[in-house]
Amino acid sequence: MSSGNEIYTFGSFPASVDTKDNLRKTAGEGSDNPSFVEPGSRHPVTSLPPFLPAEILGLILQPRWKQREDREAWKKIVNVLLSCSLVSRAWYYAARAVLYQDIRLSQVNSLRLLLCTVRERFGGHCPAHTLQFMYRSPHQRNQQQSKEYANLAGEIVACCPGLRYLAGECGSLCFTSNMSLPEYPYLRELKVSGQDLHLLAPLLSRLCNLKSFEVLQSHNGDDLLEHFSPPRFKLLILSISQTELSPGLCKWLESSSQSIERLEVQEIGVSLGHLAKVIGGFVKKVHVKIVVDSIADSDSETISALYGFAGLRRLRVDGSKIDKERLLDLRSSLETFTFSEDVLSMRTVLTLLYANWQPSLQSLDIYRMPMSIYFSEEWIATAAEYRDELHKACTARGIQLNWLSPEE
Repeated sequence: MSSGNEIYTFGSFPASVDTKDNLRKTAGEGSDNPSFVEPGSRHPVTSLPPFLPAEILGLILQPRWKQREDREAWKKIVNVLLSCSLVSRAWYYAARAVLYQDIRLSQVNSLRLLLCTVRERFGGHCPAHTLQFMYRSPHQRNQQQSKEYANLAGEIVACCPGLRYLAGECGSLCFTSNMSLPEYPYLRELKVSGQDLHLLAPLLSRLCNLKSFEVLQSHNGDDLLEHFSPPRFKLLILSISQTELSPGLCKWLESSSQSIERLEVQEIGVSLGHLAKVIGGFVKKVHVKIVVDSIADSDSETISALYGFAGLRRLRVDGSKIDKERLLDLRSSLETFTFSEDVLSMRTVLTLLYANWQPSLQSLDIYRMPMSIYFSEEWIATAAEYRDELHKACTARGIQLNWLSPEE
C-alpha cells in the first residue's frame, strides 16, 4: 500500500523503513566481521529465490502474538515485516501474507485504499484473518461519512472469506440483503458495538461456525425474525451489554444459543428475563459484569432476572454491595459462586453461607482487590477479619475457598 496515505495494513500509522541500511546489514557491509558469502555462491539477498521453503519462511516471519492484544508491539513488527518485504520476491510474498492477516482500520480513506488494492491486486479476494473497524472522524461526526465507512466495511468483509475474527465499533458495519456474501467457515469470534442489528443480520446468516458473539450498546433487533432467517451457528459464548433484548430478538437467537456454555451480561436488567425463557435451562455459567474495572455497585437489576436460569451452576458477580435478597431468589443449584474482595460483598456472602444458601455450593472463588492508597487501615483490618470468617464458614460447610488474582 502507499506510504503517502500512511495506511499499510494497519490503517493508522506510518512505517519507517531504511531499505539501504537493511540491505547493507544483511550483506555484511559496514560490519567488523567479513561476509560469510563464498565466492561464486548464491548471495542471500541478491540471488534469485527460493532460499527457504515458503512454509519455513512464513513461520519465521509469523509473530507470536495477536494484534488486538498488543497494538504497540504490532506496530513495531509491521515495520520489520515491511523491511522484509523489500528483500526479495519470496520474502515479499511471505511478509505480505503476515501483514494482511491482521488489519485495523479507522479512517474512511484507509478503507477506500484497501478495497481498491484488494480488487486491483488480489482479484477481489483479501487474505485477512482478522479485521477490526473503528470509525474515527477527525472532525465532528459526519453522518454521511459514517454511513460510507460502514458500507465500505461491509464490502471489505465480503472480500474476506478466510476471516477468523471480526470487530466493528461505533456501528461501523453495514450489510444488506442484496449483498453477495460468501460463507465464513473459519469465523469464530464476532464483536460489535453501537450496531444496528438489522444491518448485521445478513452477515449472521452466512456464519456457520461462530462460537463467540459480543454485543455492546446495540439496537433495532425487535423484528429480525420477520425479515431474516435465524442464524445457523452454535454459540459457546454470548456477551450482551447495555443492549435491549426483545422477546423477538431472543426467539431469533434461540436455535443458535442453546449450546451456550458461558453467558456474560451487563446492564440489560429485565431484558435478561426474555433470554432466560429461551435458554434458561441450557446455560450453566453466567458472569454479571459492571461498567468499568473499578469499585462500583453490582448490577442488581440484572441479578434479579437470573431466577429464570434453572440450569445455572457457576455464577460470577462483579462489583460491590451485592444485594442479598436478589441472590436469595435464585432457584438454581450453584456449584461455584465468584465475587470480588469487597467488604460489603464479603459480609453479604457470609450472611448467605450461615443461612445455608445454595446447599449444592462446592466452591467459593474470590477475586482479590489490588491494594490502594485509598484503603484506610480500618478497611484493611475489617477485610482481614471477613477473610478469616469466610474461611471458617467454608470449612464448616465443606466448601473450597479460592483466592484469585485480578488477572485470572
